[in-house]
Amino acid sequence: MNTPMKEQTMAIELVASTQVARPLRVLVPLIRDDLKQAEEAGLPHKQAAGLKLLEAKEQMRHGEWGAWLERNFSLSRMTANRYMEFAEAMKKPNVSNGDFSSMNDFHRQTGSSSYRSVTTKRDWHNPVKEAIGKVNVAALKQDALARQEERALQRKLALSLIDIGYKALASKLHPDKGGSREAMTRLNRVRELLKGAVT
Repeated sequence: MNTPMKEQTMAIELVASTQVARPLRVLVPLIRDDLKQAEEAGLPHKQAAGLKLLEAKEQMRHGEWGAWLERNFSLSRMTANRYMEFAEAMKKPNVSNGDFSSMNDFHRQTGSSSYRSVTTKRDWHNPVKEAIGKVNVAALKQDALARQEERALQRKLALSLIDIGYKALASKLHPDKGGSREAMTRLNRVRELLKGAVT
């Protein structure tokens, strides 16, 4: 039979062993800071980011995770999964982040699924590589430049035609030449519309 003091001690131990998840609004800036530090300092911060990502993911309903990641971080789902796998592995006894030189090294040594999905060759890889090898990049660049030059010449010619037509009509529609203000205003408006369409 448990005494009241013993029951109280057991309850305190239970509460102490149960970790309360931090709210997502608290986790987001902490994860951002870890990700920023991870770019400079490496694996310890990737591990810290992975732990916080795991903590955040546990609070998500099915289907919310990807949208939440996209909204809060410039981090792909695959990269987030790699950080979380790394953090999970680091929880194991006799494993430390000093055992690995990089995230790729960790995933290569552990054979994690995210590393395999990136490095496993697919049946379609070789035909795609062959097709890419047959593309004449220099010719494509030359064609693009030729099209760009042709568009520039056409634009220049169109602007010249607009100016010539404007001057010819303005010499008849200007109020000083027997035209009217309304006719000149209309001509100016049409010239601006045509120039806007060309440029």
